[in-house]
Amino acid sequence: MDGPVLDIVGVDNGIRDVHEMHEGLELKLEELDERVEVVEDDFLNGAPLGLQCDAVWTSCSWPYSANHHHPLGEFVDRMQRLVRPGGVFGAEFMMPVERRHHMIEHYTSPERLHPHFIGDWEVLLTLRTTEFTERPHVGQLHDHTHRMGLLLAARTSTLTDHF
Repeated sequence: MDGPVLDIVGVDNGIRDVHEMHEGLELKLEELDERVEVVEDDFLNGAPLGLQCDAVWTSCSWPYSANHHHPLGEFVDRMQRLVRPGGVFGAEFMMPVERRHHMIEHYTSPERLHPHFIGDWEVLLTLRTTEFTERPHVGQLHDHTHRMGLLLAARTSTLTDHF
């Protein structure tokens, strides 16, 4: 990959400073800090970034309540527009566990995401976990249950439609 790689967080979720500090350290330790650009911006409400990236990635940003005022399809579309032909879209996401999660489209599944990847996209990989318990952490002060999903897709078209 010669072009930029972009990590998408979404809107400010109140714990970004901790996340970005950890992420920056990880990138430096893996000697990727020169190849990955972390954009500190309101991705959903800001102006389009106008980038064409080799890879665009998000990790569990969709279910943040601050992102719920935008449809999940809008989030996916804005990410897709950043991926150059031949580039990769990656998303690690929370799947519904509790009854309330099933009412929020941002807790999703590979099956629900698949319709967003027709036409000039090839879904390369989808994965899901079984339910597991995570210990308390910043933003979640008690043990809690998760179920995770992953989707990787390649942009196959030579046409770009970013604006």
